[in-house]
Amino acid sequence: MDTRGRLTEAFDTWSAWADAQAGDDSRHAVLAEHLRAGRPFSHPAYAGHLVRPPHRAALLGLLAATLVDPEDRVDDESTTAALEDEIVAGLAAMFGPAGWHGQLTSGGDIAALEALRAAREAHPEVGIAHSADGYDAHERMCELLRVPAYSVSVDTAGRMDPDALVTVLRRERVGTVVVTAGTTTLGAVDPIADILPLCHEHGVRVHVDAGYGGFFTLLADAEELRGTPVARHLRAIADCDSVLVDPYRQGLHPSPCGVLLVRAGDGEEPGSVARRHPGVFDPDRARSGGPAAALWLTLRALPPTPDGLGELLVTGLRGARRWRDLIDAEPELMLYQEPELDILTFVPLTGEPHPRMSSVTAAGRHMLRAGTGGAEHPAHLSTSSVRVLDFVRRHPRAVADRNEAHILRGALLRPDAAAHVERVHERVTALAAAAPRRPRPAGPPPHPQPVESAV
Repeated sequence: MDTRGRLTEAFDTWSAWADAQAGDDSRHAVLAEHLRAGRPFSHPAYAGHLVRPPHRAALLGLLAATLVDPEDRVDDESTTAALEDEIVAGLAAMFGPAGWHGQLTSGGDIAALEALRAAREAHPEVGIAHSADGYDAHERMCELLRVPAYSVSVDTAGRMDPDALVTVLRRERVGTVVVTAGTTTLGAVDPIADILPLCHEHGVRVHVDAGYGGFFTLLADAEELRGTPVARHLRAIADCDSVLVDPYRQGLHPSPCGVLLVRAGDGEEPGSVARRHPGVFDPDRARSGGPAAALWLTLRALPPTPDGLGELLVTGLRGARRWRDLIDAEPELMLYQEPELDILTFVPLTGEPHPRMSSVTAAGRHMLRAGTGGAEHPAHLSTSSVRVLDFVRRHPRAVADRNEAHILRGALLRPDAAAHVERVHERVTALAAAAPRRPRPAGPPPHPQPVESAV
């Protein structure tokens, strides 16, 4: 794609007006300086915020639609309404042959809110169950919608526990269960294929929050996922009642954008869920058509197929597997848990045979600050707060000397991520080795503090 030429064409339609409105150029320099201090998504060593750098087709589509008609809408018979229908059809085919309605929203949060609102309309006066480690906004959205919310416990890998779900379904009046296909903290995929029959037995709908991991459905038959429980659970999304995907995270979209797909009823033709069910799925009526144009053009460049967008996602999986092996063999670092998708979680060991949560938290914060502090080869990471019980369940030898711990989290999301794994790991290991060390006490190793007294 001739990006520069296409952008020039877009600017030519607008340059006369822009030149007439030109102001003080010094403001542009101030803005540029602020932006330089932002997240360097395009840097090879960036593994922090879990958003892929935007595809140039998305930037071109968004700019072109904004310049040509910034008031265009996707919820009427506008130009981009047709693009929205094409997007919905392409993403629906990614999950399976079943008929789906769908629509774009101004972000993943709005798509989630619309899904829960539809759940309330489908089963009024009953509650919504969600994973305790899923997206924390689900409970707040239920409060906003005045719907009872029931939290379901998770297993030692952060996935919804089917036995705990059965207990909730027997004890409470539940109309919809929200499962997660890839949490943004751990990349954990709920056992969707095991939860579906339980919900059907109790006459309960299943909504899938696949904002982060939904696009990995394209790789269910790839070597990296083939035959794994994750692949089985991703395939089961096709049998659920609704699903949310967020192209902003894995779809190389430049701004927040959600897509909500809802299973079509018998005899209904797939299409826009908002236009087919007005008043139920369309509180987000003010969204612009620019995101639709950007996503449509991106999916033309990288279609949602195994050999399209899937080829890009598989590089992230390979990079995660390679980095996992390096961390597992590194005495300075310890995996927090095994990765299921492309998110790695780990902690620095600080030389302690029985790592203290206070030590790994302090060392991790030091690494986070030092990783970008003028280093010639930076390492951009992020942290997640975990409960003491969750940490000790995974690592019984840990010393629970505080109520929570902060773990390090990373995912290499550039298309060429696999080529930079060794260099990023080398930098992270050096940061861990330079982190503050806790003096090793004389005598026998300390006994871990009872978890109950630390919570």
